Amino acid sequence: MERKHSEEWQSRASRTINSTACFSLAYVLLTYLLWLITGVTGMLYKFDSFVYYYGIKFILNDHAWDKVKVAMVYTSGPAFILMLAFLALLLFSRMKQIRTMLNVFFLWIFIIGISIFLSQFIIAAFGLYNYNSIYYQGLAVSFAWLRTPVSVIYALNVIVVLLIVYLGVNCARPFLVFSFSFSKVNNLERRRKYFFEIALVPYIMGSLVTIIAIFPKEIAAKNVLILLASTHLIYIVVVGAILGIGWLSLSYIEMSKPDLVRYKSLQVPSVGALLFMIISWATIYITFRGVYLSN
Repeated sequence: MERKHSEEWQSRASRTINSTACFSLAYVLLTYLLWLITGVTGMLYKFDSFVYYYGIKFILNDHAWDKVKVAMVYTSGPAFILMLAFLALLLFSRMKQIRTMLNVFFLWIFIIGISIFLSQFIIAAFGLYNYNSIYYQGLAVSFAWLRTPVSVIYALNVIVVLLIVYLGVNCARPFLVFSFSFSKVNNLERRRKYFFEIALVPYIMGSLVTIIAIFPKEIAAKNVLILLASTHLIYIVVVGAILGIGWLSLSYIEMSKPDLVRYKSLQVPSVGALLFMIISWATIYITFRGVYLSN
C-alpha cells in the first residue's frame, strides 16, 4: 500500500512538472517569436532592428514608413503566432494517438499562441492613438496607421471575449485525454483533480518560474519591468481566463474509455522537456540586450 501511494505521488508530480516545462517552453518561444518575426519582416523593407523578448526597436536607416509597410511589419508577428497556434492544434489533432510529450507541448502552443493573438486586440484598445503608451505596439500600431476608429476596436474586443469563452469551454477535454487511467476522469471530482494537476498548476507554476527566469537582470531596466507588468500580464490573464472557464466547463464534460490516449510517458519526468526549458531561459538571459537584425 505504501509503495502504491508513493508511485501515485510520483506520477502526479511527474505529469505536473512535465506539463509545466511544456508551458514554460511554449510561452518563452512564442513571446520571443512574436517580435523576431516582426523584425525579420522589417528587414524586407530595409529596416534594421533590435529584437528583445519583450518588444522591438526599429532603426529607420533613412527609410520612411507608410501605411502598407507599417501594416505588414506590425501585423506579421501576431499573424505568425496565430498561424503557429493553429498549426500546433492541427498537429495535436493528427498526432494525439501517438503517446509523445510533443502533444502536451503542441496543446500549450495553441492555448498560449491564441491567447497572445487575442491579447493584441485588448492591448490595442489601451494603446490606439496613444503614441507614448507602452501599449502602442503590435496591432495597435497597425490600427493607428490605418486610421481604425476606436469603436471598431471595442467591437472587435467583444468578439475577443466571446472567443475566450468559446476556447475555455472547449479547452478542458484535450487535457483530459492525456489521462493514463479512466479512473482519473470518470467523475466530476476526479476530472477537476486531474485538470488541476495537468493544466492549472502548470499554468501557475510555469507563469511564476518563467517570469522569474526572464526578469530583468539590471535594476535600471525600468522599461522592461513596465512591459513585463503590462503586456505579459495581459497574456497571462487571458490564458488564465481560458483555463478558468475550462475548469467550470468540466461539469458538462463526460469522458469515456475510448476518449483516452493513456499517456504513460507523462507519468515519468521528461529530461528533454526540462532541458529545452532551461535552454530557452538561457537564451533569454544571453540576449537580454537584444538581437541586432540588419540587412
